[in-house]
Amino acid sequence: MKKMKKRQRVAMTWAMCLAGSTAMAQGAPDGSGVTTPQLDGVTVTARRSLEQRFFAAGSLVVVDRTDIEQMGAFSVADVLRQLPGVQVVPSADGSVEIRMRGMERGATQLLIDGQRVGGKRTQLPIDQLPPELIERIEVVRAPSAEFSGATGGTLNIVLRQATVKRETTLRLTDNHVWGRNAGQAFFSRTGPLGVPATGAQETAEPESTQPWSYFVATSVTGLLLGADTHRSSSMSGVEVAQSDTRGRFKRTDYALVPRISGKLGAADQLTLRATLSKANFGGAADSIGGGDGTYASSSRELHDYDRRYVHAAADWTHRFAASKLETSLGASRASDTVDRRGALVRNMGGSGGGSIGLVDSYSFLDDRHEDVWNLSTKLTGTADALLWSAGAQLEDRKLFVSTATTGAVPVSSAQEAGIRRWVVWGQNEWELPATTTLTLGLRGERVELNGGSSAVAGSKQWNILQPSVHTRTPLSDELQWRVNLARVTQLPRVWDLVDRSIPSQGSNSLSNPDTIGNPNLRPQVAWTLDTGFERRLATGHAGVNLFVRRMSEVLAPTLSLNGARWVEQRGNVGDAIVWGLEADARTGLAWLGLGRDWTLSANASVLQSRMTSGPNEGKRIPGQARYVATLTAARPMPRTGGWYGGATLSMTGSADQDINTTLTGRNRASAMLDLYVGQLVRGLGYWRLGVYNVGDAHFRRDRVDASGAVPLVSTSSMQWTPRAYLTVGTQF
Repeated sequence: MKKMKKRQRVAMTWAMCLAGSTAMAQGAPDGSGVTTPQLDGVTVTARRSLEQRFFAAGSLVVVDRTDIEQMGAFSVADVLRQLPGVQVVPSADGSVEIRMRGMERGATQLLIDGQRVGGKRTQLPIDQLPPELIERIEVVRAPSAEFSGATGGTLNIVLRQATVKRETTLRLTDNHVWGRNAGQAFFSRTGPLGVPATGAQETAEPESTQPWSYFVATSVTGLLLGADTHRSSSMSGVEVAQSDTRGRFKRTDYALVPRISGKLGAADQLTLRATLSKANFGGAADSIGGGDGTYASSSRELHDYDRRYVHAAADWTHRFAASKLETSLGASRASDTVDRRGALVRNMGGSGGGSIGLVDSYSFLDDRHEDVWNLSTKLTGTADALLWSAGAQLEDRKLFVSTATTGAVPVSSAQEAGIRRWVVWGQNEWELPATTTLTLGLRGERVELNGGSSAVAGSKQWNILQPSVHTRTPLSDELQWRVNLARVTQLPRVWDLVDRSIPSQGSNSLSNPDTIGNPNLRPQVAWTLDTGFERRLATGHAGVNLFVRRMSEVLAPTLSLNGARWVEQRGNVGDAIVWGLEADARTGLAWLGLGRDWTLSANASVLQSRMTSGPNEGKRIPGQARYVATLTAARPMPRTGGWYGGATLSMTGSADQDINTTLTGRNRASAMLDLYVGQLVRGLGYWRLGVYNVGDAHFRRDRVDASGAVPLVSTSSMQWTPRAYLTVGTQF
């Protein structure tokens, strides 16, 4: 009996890992016909997202549609902010950077349906994807053979899939900020193709006879963005210059996501999927300054941005007698145009003690496009409860950028780069004594980077080996311990390698520098350790995870004075050790006297690091927050109708921004509170009223230049205005 119970655990491990890995590789859905039949007959009393985490062959946290609905999220960025170790960093134009474990932006790998996507706004608007478009989000904290690692971690966003269950969703939203309004609309429909709406037969048919199914979603997302930023410079405690910038932008994203899935025969299934997206972003940033001339007396910049993204893919699955072969072929094109035009007015001393206004005009026009082809295949054993799998991948990227600038940093160039990646990998799972399972994996990559101009310093080639070891030991039916060891090589982002200057918005200063690429960046290598305990609770779950990263050639931003202008550039700043403790829990709130349906979700990460070489030896890695914590109390939308609501408090600790012994700085700690309340009227629909950023959070940064006789202190304070949104919707 004990042996059978042990085998059932291993079988559940295999089934859940196979379902999760299929979803990450190709976005395969629950109910799409791709998931393994071994799940049938296994009794799962907890929610599926918890079981995926508990039985995964790696350190994995899953947030599914149920979790997202309970969060009352306004956008995917709001969901990401509530995940363990994830930090959402705002920028002045309203966009965000997503980081894990407080490390730099490149240390976090972003995936959609298992495929790498670009950061910022170059592809899908990850920060503003409608929550209704998301099936689940997977936080992969430890690398495995199947997926190239990232020193911070990996976020995989799995989009909704085609299912035979008929469901229609309609949502209309208005968000109000700065006395202006921007509307949003979302519509989705899923169900069987060519089958009458009989209702009862849609889920009663066995998998082998289920019809083809479809999913289609369309959305228009209007958003008002921007911030109010105050900058000042002081010497010996006396303010010598200051400026106030007011940025107001409107962004509209259009998206169409169609998917079709069905059987080609008893052993074959095909899924066709596509994503079409377009965005328009426009507005102006106005500033007024004074003092010693560090900041222009006035400036105005007009900013226009257009993005287009098309992606198409086909996923084919064939089942053999003792294995399963999954193959995916995809292609995408992302293109965008940035047009920035500005003018700065500086007061120059004139005769007779007066002043003369000198106008400096500048422009920045950037056209970019990126073409990607991706072919991947994966073979998985299905004859035994212990998992083995192997795969290969070919990825080809072509990048082109044309830049023309005038003013202080004139540039006119057209640059091309190509990246080709060959990958082979394999992993196998063994059963050890004491109910432990051991997974060994090895991933090999060959990456070639070719530059068509001096933007990339010739051809570069990297041969990468990524070994990984993972163990999972159930200590009881409710508690387990896991350990992961791996070696990760993180390549620099290609856009960081492109040697081109991007002028700052408004007055260039220590706290508002230009940015420039660095073609001499080298890969960052890390040995990683992740270990932790996970426990089921009577009404939820809890986990604690310790991670350690021993890193060489650390990638981080550097800052320098180039002539009369401050310039930020990414560089290899030395070696470092990074470590931290992450804890998360989800439980009921009945002990507080609230209803049994109230839930408390909390996570907190304490993050530390130490540079062991380089100009900042003995100090922390630049930009790493000391802690990240989120607390959410919510009552989910009741299925039978009634009130619901919740609140989320997000806190981010201070972070050092030291460049060397004379250029230092710090991001101050910040906190943000979001509230929402709503009601479900059964048979009609629901409404929800929310306020984002209650309390008007500020994001402050201090920089100090001690190279002169008297240190110069530059301080910036960015303020996001609270946003109110009203949503009405229905689902049937």
